[in-house]
Parts: sequence; C-alpha cells; structure tokens
Amino acid sequence: MAGPRQFPDSLEAQLNALESDGEVQGYVAGREALADDPARPLYHFSPPMHFMNDPNGLCQWQGRYHLFFQYLPGGEQLTPERRQGVCWGHAVSDDLVNWRDLPIALYPDVERDCFSGQTLVEDDRVIALYHGTRAGNGIATAGDPLLLNWQKHPDNPVIPGDPQGLGGGGGDEVVAENGKYRVFDPCIWKEEDGYYSISGTFMDGDFGGTRGVDALGVDHLFYSKDLGSWTYLGPLVTDDQLAEPGEDMAVPNFWPISDDKHMLLLFSHKRAGRYYIGSYDYETHRFTPETHGRMNYGPWTVGSLHAPSATVDASGRYLGIFNIKEGRDFRGWNDIMSLPRHYWLAEDDTLRQAPVPELEGYRFDEVHAPPQEIAANSERLLENVSGQAIEIEAVIEPGEAREVGLTVLRSPDGAEQTRISLFTPLQDRRANPGWLQIDSTGSSLAEDVHGRPPEQGPLDIAPDEPLHLRIFIDRSIIEVFANDVQCLTLRVYPSRADSNGVSLFARGGAAQLRSLVAWQMRSVWPELKQFEGR
Repeated sequence: MAGPRQFPDSLEAQLNALESDGEVQGYVAGREALADDPARPLYHFSPPMHFMNDPNGLCQWQGRYHLFFQYLPGGEQLTPERRQGVCWGHAVSDDLVNWRDLPIALYPDVERDCFSGQTLVEDDRVIALYHGTRAGNGIATAGDPLLLNWQKHPDNPVIPGDPQGLGGGGGDEVVAENGKYRVFDPCIWKEEDGYYSISGTFMDGDFGGTRGVDALGVDHLFYSKDLGSWTYLGPLVTDDQLAEPGEDMAVPNFWPISDDKHMLLLFSHKRAGRYYIGSYDYETHRFTPETHGRMNYGPWTVGSLHAPSATVDASGRYLGIFNIKEGRDFRGWNDIMSLPRHYWLAEDDTLRQAPVPELEGYRFDEVHAPPQEIAANSERLLENVSGQAIEIEAVIEPGEAREVGLTVLRSPDGAEQTRISLFTPLQDRRANPGWLQIDSTGSSLAEDVHGRPPEQGPLDIAPDEPLHLRIFIDRSIIEVFANDVQCLTLRVYPSRADSNGVSLFARGGAAQLRSLVAWQMRSVWPELKQFEGR
C-alpha cells in the first residue's frame, strides 16, 4: 500500500498542498467536466463524479467539519495497490456548507467494500467504525489535522460477519454466546467503562420494499475496552410497535439530544430516513423509544431522502445530513447531500429541526414581496422573485383556503413548475391534521426523468398559527422546512433555463401572505460561480 501523505505542519499549508495532489486534481477536473449539467447544485454537496451513496462519519475535528461518504471511484483514480470497491470519500468544511474535496479516506483490503459507519472524536484521534462487506465491521483511526492518514486495525474485521454475503440483509446470522445477530452499518460511542457500538439491522423474517412484511427492526449492541476485542451484549433496541413490519434499522446514529433523551436517527430499506426519541439506561444499556417519526414519506428510490449521518458538535448541536437519491437516468454522477440540519427537542420532547444558520452567510440580492391577499382559486406571479438557486422565507395565514402555497422553478407558460403547498387541517384534526407537500409531477419536461407521486408529510399547526416556510431551491433539489416541525426533500429537474419563476396560489378560499423575502445563493463550487443569480 502507498505510504501516508506528507504535508507541511501548518493547516493552511496542508490545504494549499492538496491543490497539487493528483487525486484532488482529478476531482477538480471531474467537477469542471460536469459543470454544464444544469442539475449540479450550487450550495449542496455533490460528488466530484461517479457514484456516491450514504454519508458516513460526520464529525467535527479540531474546529473543522468532516464528511465521509460511500464512493465508487473510476478506474483512473485507483493505483495498482488499491483494488476497486466502494471507498469512503472525504470532504472538509469550516461551516458545514462550503465543502472541499479531500483524498479518499478508506479503501477496501480485507473486505470487498467499505460500506457505511460512523465516527467517534477523541482528544487525540478520530475513530471510524465501518462495515466491510464479506468480512464484518472494521476499525480505522486518524489523528492528523485533516484526517488524511488512516490506519486500519490489524485485527479487522473486529466484529466478524458473514464472509459470503453483504453481512446485513442477505447474510447469515452470526451465532454468539448471548444470541444471534447480523453485522451491518455500525455506530460507535464511548462511556466511562469503554467503547460501545450498535449494528443492525433486522431479525425474524425479511425486510425492505414490498417484501418486508414480517421482519423486526433491531440494532445489536457490542462492547469493547480496547477496540480490538468486542463482546455481543444483545439488542440495544427492537421495534414491533412503532415502525411498520419489515422495517429494518440500518445506518444508525445514536447520540444524546438533551440531558435525558437520546435520538436514534437511521435508515429503513422500506421507508428510508426515520428516527426514535427515548431514554437510554446507562446501567442496562438498553434504549426505550417513546416517539417515532419519519424524514421521508414517498418512494425513497426515486429522488428522495435516503440515509443519514449525524454528530453532536462542539457547541452541543445534534447535526444530521442525508444523501438524496436521483430521479433521472445516470449522467456521469449521482446523488446529492442534503443541507445539514440541526435537531433539538421542544419542551414536550417532540422533535424540532431547522437548517443550520451558517447557510445565511451565502445569501445575496435580497428582495421582498409585499403583504397581500391571495384570492381564492387564483395564482399570482411574483414579478421580482425568481431563480434556480435561491432561498425563500414566507409567512402565510391559510385563512379559508383548503390548499395554499407557492409554485417555484416555474416557466413563464407554466409548462414546468413545482408546487409547494399546505393542505389545511380539517376541523376534526385527528382525521386530517394538515399535510405539507412538494409536487414534482409538472417539474420537468425532460424524457429521462422518472415519474413520482408528490412527497407529502403531516404538518399539524394550530388554527391561529401561520404557515412559516423556509424553501431552499438548488437547481435539482428542493428542501422545505415548515414551522421548525416538518422538512420535505425532493429532487426535481427543470429542463428550461427560464423555469425560474415563483408564484402564490390558493384553492377553495382566500389566504393572506404576511411576508416573503428571497435571496440568491452563492455557489460553493468555483466551476459553478457563473450560474449564480440565474
């Protein structure tokens, strides 16, 4: 294997030295070659090229944020010593928004692929626990300023799995003294007596898609004093009450979200991103879920939210990021990362979420729309609000409307448009608490875009509470945050350069726009600066 990269001691000098690194130069060239694709986002993270999947190991180390991700590079990026397989791609950022490509962190060796996992930050190092397909779960550590030089544990896989399969859904169960378990995407944390990890994903049946009608979701718990020798302790949590049958507990992220509650943020191969909030007993090492919720509501294989990675940063924020799948045919690259999200608990222990405030530093060209009535069964085009890479913040009083919202990425003739709206609650709120939606059925005229029903999630707001929307549009992705309660995410692919308009509409009754402000958003990618403000 190639030796560790040698860089100057100064952190800034290290960053500058990377500009001449052959691997990083390849990423720059790849990004420039894809710059003409109108789906490339300006302020979301996208891969330099090729195949990207789950985010992994989100963490903050020595003041900077690091993002790892499943990455399948092209042959031109591999040396003869590094056989091809899924690797851990790597990027670094000062603010969770402006990411910079770094060399690949983990290549497979004893495993076929380096699949998903999470990281643990200690004073002098970062520990990565990942799933090695056809091997088991492995450990790697790094302690240099940019986490460039990773050393794998000599005893990998430290938690052996099934050498014949993926070690998760398709693999045989491993028999241990305390029972049977499956080895798959892990998470790691530390308590006073040593290290703990969990690994999913299901038991007693099959899982995922329409096949999974009987499986039970589970995350198995392991303990180690030295990272090399691990003991199986049984399930941290199983769920036969809150989730649907056939939902597994993949890509787990288990962190405290308040003084007395933990949140388990994970991925289901049947319904995608979801979470549990509950109590963790440090004596019995068992997690008791009290509430369960979803981050995705539609078919996760078509332009939807996928798998998460999460961390608690130095300021105590529980942060999460997801990858979002494509909704069109492959064009030399795939997938986008969501904007980083801050999660916290309200006084009643229900989950709240918002985009990280660091995004506000990328706004420019602020414009306002005046307060106005939105007449029943009407649409009103906003003359001064437009763009394909913008943020919109709007406050709307639904009034008597049964549906109220905005169209975005709208062509002048309306042939392309995406609808964002609230279906207001019924008087009997148990029957219909209100639903937020992103409707992409009219978003694109392109022939290779896949069909998909609207993404719809519940939004229960009080009768006198206005709808407060923060809408992030970045060419081929829309993220809608509503009242700090709900977030919907969906990929869209407008094919026309003039599909950049914004309008207001109401159905069934009049509504009132209380305020609306919009900003163009800066590009974090040099090759895409030319598209700002369009």
